[in-house]
Amino acid sequence: MNTQINRLPVPTWNRTGVNWLDQKALPPDREYLQGRHLPYDGILPDGITLMDHLPADVAEIKSGMGEWLDEFIRNGADKTCYLLGNGIASEPVIIIQNLDLTHPVIRTHYAIKAKPGSNLTVVQINRGDAKDGVIENLTQIDAQADSFVRLISVQLLGKNSQSFDAVGARIGKGAKVELIRAVFGGKTAACGSMAHLEGQGGGYQQDTAYFTDEDQIFDFNDIASHIGRETVSEMHTAGVLSGHSSKILRGTIDFKAGSAHSVGHENETVLLLSPSARNRTVPLILCGEEAVEGQHAATLGRFDEKQLYYLCSRGLSLMEAKRMLVEARFMPVLNKITQDDLRQEILTIIERRLDEHEISS
Repeated sequence: MNTQINRLPVPTWNRTGVNWLDQKALPPDREYLQGRHLPYDGILPDGITLMDHLPADVAEIKSGMGEWLDEFIRNGADKTCYLLGNGIASEPVIIIQNLDLTHPVIRTHYAIKAKPGSNLTVVQINRGDAKDGVIENLTQIDAQADSFVRLISVQLLGKNSQSFDAVGARIGKGAKVELIRAVFGGKTAACGSMAHLEGQGGGYQQDTAYFTDEDQIFDFNDIASHIGRETVSEMHTAGVLSGHSSKILRGTIDFKAGSAHSVGHENETVLLLSPSARNRTVPLILCGEEAVEGQHAATLGRFDEKQLYYLCSRGLSLMEAKRMLVEARFMPVLNKITQDDLRQEILTIIERRLDEHEISS
């Protein structure tokens, strides 16, 4: 089994350093206790129930981080949460995990099985910090015909910890899956998603926001695999880089044979606040079918002086204008976070990091 994490589906030159997760961001070399697979014991809303065991067909769904990490989390999970959507959920399921000195390692395995026509939202919030702390999540989604699943993942760890977030989704006929990610914390953060668009007319929407500073290392590997006819994927990422941080984004749209009349769009916009920050973006389109539409784009730049001048001429301070432009980049993510306190917590982090950047520059 290949043990490389976040591997680019078709490798490029090794000297570019983008084919897989950088060695500096690998999981710590430490002894892991045997996972207890403790089941979720929270209250679930109407329309969602807890499954007693992991269905075999769900266990087979691959994430974008690679089989080795998927198996490592699945077999060694400290906690499990196997959800069954069998109707229209009355409210989101909110699951909060906190790293601390007594719980420096958390491995959680989530599974979401959405029955035909069901509709549910799951919010995962990861906070806290611990010396050499690590949090590893695997979420496997089976969205059956005409169902809708929204997964919101918010990572707000401290700077002593590492995070690994793997997501795999199998999307059936007419089903829709949304992955909403806000990644701000951790000394390193690695995310890998794979959407398997198997059913005709299935759809996948991914919106990601990230903000790095100091020496943070972020790494993303996102794949939309178009298998069925007339499937649609939209993957959009917006980020801000400051300090001496670095980030790699691999965004792949893969049109398999038989995925005729499918559409895939992928783009990233990056705001660079520091000349010492390093950005690498690797957009990739693989095409095994002729009648498809695939587009990818990436833009990198600094604050637009004309926009800042216009906003300041309307009475805003320079810091207020910058904050407004950054928040506007993140709105596709922030608008889908319905918890006001959580959204405000993210906005406070953005404001603090912009203030720190202004002081240091």
